[in-house]
Amino acid sequence: MREPELTEDQRLIQETARSLAEEHFRPLAARADREYAPPVGNLRILAEHGFCGAFIPEEYGGAGLGLFDTVIVMEQVARNCANTAILLSGTDGATPRSILHLGTEEQKRRWLPRFARAETLAAWSMSEPEAGSDVAAVRTRARKDGDSYIIDGAKTWCSGAQVSDLFLVLVRLSDEPGMRGVGAVLVERGTPGFTIGNHLDMIGLRATGMAGLNFDACRIPADNLIVPAGGMRHLFKVLDADRIAGNPTVCLGVAGAALDGATAYLRERKQFGKALSEFQGLQWRLADMAIDIEAGRALLWRAARRIDANEATPMDASVAKTFVNEMSVRVTNAAMQLAGGYGLSEEFPFERYFRDVRGMSVGYGTTEIHRNTIAREVLEGRYAA
Repeated sequence: MREPELTEDQRLIQETARSLAEEHFRPLAARADREYAPPVGNLRILAEHGFCGAFIPEEYGGAGLGLFDTVIVMEQVARNCANTAILLSGTDGATPRSILHLGTEEQKRRWLPRFARAETLAAWSMSEPEAGSDVAAVRTRARKDGDSYIIDGAKTWCSGAQVSDLFLVLVRLSDEPGMRGVGAVLVERGTPGFTIGNHLDMIGLRATGMAGLNFDACRIPADNLIVPAGGMRHLFKVLDADRIAGNPTVCLGVAGAALDGATAYLRERKQFGKALSEFQGLQWRLADMAIDIEAGRALLWRAARRIDANEATPMDASVAKTFVNEMSVRVTNAAMQLAGGYGLSEEFPFERYFRDVRGMSVGYGTTEIHRNTIAREVLEGRYAA
């Protein structure tokens, strides 16, 4: 479908990303899922076309694209390989964006060009066994020791961990209670005392290299501090962009692929002497799927444009993420149902689509947490219908 809201340059970005993903990513997506093999080579292909770390300014080797442009690219990648999209969201997400907006000039010049070339892959780590969405409960500790910090603790659910080179890690930097004592540091792969755990088997997104992180007297330079204690509000502002371009945009792309696949199946499959696409009840299912996708895209695009215009509110990311997370589960579940027995077979992509989106309403803040944000904005009078 031709999107009237896109400029000619944005249509070119969309078409180029779609072409790359269809040619290079889609044919290998199922195998990556079956073999739990992160498709890192796909990021090199994206980097060759300026789509890796696309938001990075030209002075640091990037394309200088806005968040909305990144959303366009991410959707096309996710339609063809959700695992590639998740890995791309790491190198276009919280860690590099934090370095750009919160880092020192030395950190920017050292890392950002490497992200843009996909020479260095990035991940970020917040979750702990006792601290998921509750950042104030972070226990992993980084204590100052001369010109170093020494880190002790453990993290879990770190997407891209097994293939990433640089990690932004939330740590407790002081004895101040709650988030006042929490900040963030950068940790390089291979640092003594830092180990990456075994692959965590998940229902979906099996090729993202998700693993836990362990820190045992891990010593890093003090210059690797990126968010001092008490500065988490600045990091959360950066995360609003990441929450839009990553998690929900991946869900939108997968939902689109599910609708395409279900439509093709109904056109080809015959029952009772005619194509399934001729049955009105099944047509209505397709219509509901299309309505859901259109609504989700509208919310995401609005949120991305508001962030680009520096006009975003806390509601924007939370509304978009909550709706698209849950919409994608509805759409992929419907696609499985429409495909009948084939929808449950690993020879077809339908069950993979469902598996890949199901956990997204848990990651990057559960939909319940985001509903808390939405309700707070309503109750405190900052939102009016």
